[in-house]
Amino acid sequence: MKMKFLVSLLLFVLLAVTSSAQTREVAITIDDLPLNGAQFDPARLRKMTDNFLAAIKKHQIPAVGFVNETLLYRAGETDVRIAILKQWIEGGVELGNHTFSHLGFANATLADYEDDFVRGDAVSRLLMKPNKPRFFRHPFLQMGKTAEDEKAFEDFIAARGYKAAPITVDVLDWMINAAHAKARAQGDEAVVKRVGEEYVKFAAQKFDYCDQVAQELFGRPIKQIVLMHANELTAENLDALATVLKSKGYKFISVEEALQDPVYQMPEIYVGSSDRLGHWAFSKGKKLHPPQPSEFLQQPYLDNQRKGR
Repeated sequence: MKMKFLVSLLLFVLLAVTSSAQTREVAITIDDLPLNGAQFDPARLRKMTDNFLAAIKKHQIPAVGFVNETLLYRAGETDVRIAILKQWIEGGVELGNHTFSHLGFANATLADYEDDFVRGDAVSRLLMKPNKPRFFRHPFLQMGKTAEDEKAFEDFIAARGYKAAPITVDVLDWMINAAHAKARAQGDEAVVKRVGEEYVKFAAQKFDYCDQVAQELFGRPIKQIVLMHANELTAENLDALATVLKSKGYKFISVEEALQDPVYQMPEIYVGSSDRLGHWAFSKGKKLHPPQPSEFLQQPYLDNQRKGR
């Protein structure tokens, strides 16, 4: 009897350890606050923000929103846009620095990039008091042209209390939002709904793929960091996507918790992108073939690119 009890206890412990080891965890990050893409009126922007914050509250997501403060300065709207940015803080979202003007590091000098970083949290820092911003996100995921430039920049921001936040999952909402915006402009609610549903399905596929890559590279799940954007597509579908992720066994964690995963400290061949999963794969000689959105989701974005918009 005692032996059966000990065997049962051992099996329970092994199952608990295995379950814990296989836990899926993800940090949610949202770029380009207060509004990614084509700008629109404050009432619509406030509704978009409300949708984001409702989903974040419902699913208890400890999100970080990365701000482009140049987007606050729109004629006749600066006060209301700052008030909307404050809404994010009141909704439990931590603000991060995304440079002032969404400046790409690949085509900027180190000095110019540092200056844009310094300008990038003037309003956010005031709104967050007594707390301070802690995380930086590279616009376009562009890191320095050389490892030396990037090291110099990261030392510069570290002296100001910042740490760079990489990503491992890009759900391409910045691209798919063009299809959503087109349908919304045409007043076609059926297409708006279809875009949202297909976006959630694609995002779930992308998560599955990134988990598979992590498993192949490290033999275990890693603490993922997902890149999203402050647009209507994501705002209106975050609830549905969070529900799908929960059904897949994901737990929402903070960026700080995600960065405690030892994989974020491992050495790698330098690549000028803060897509860390791509970094690791390149360092290990693995070619990535991620899923792509359907033609239906991509075409409006490609059409806009051809028109130079």
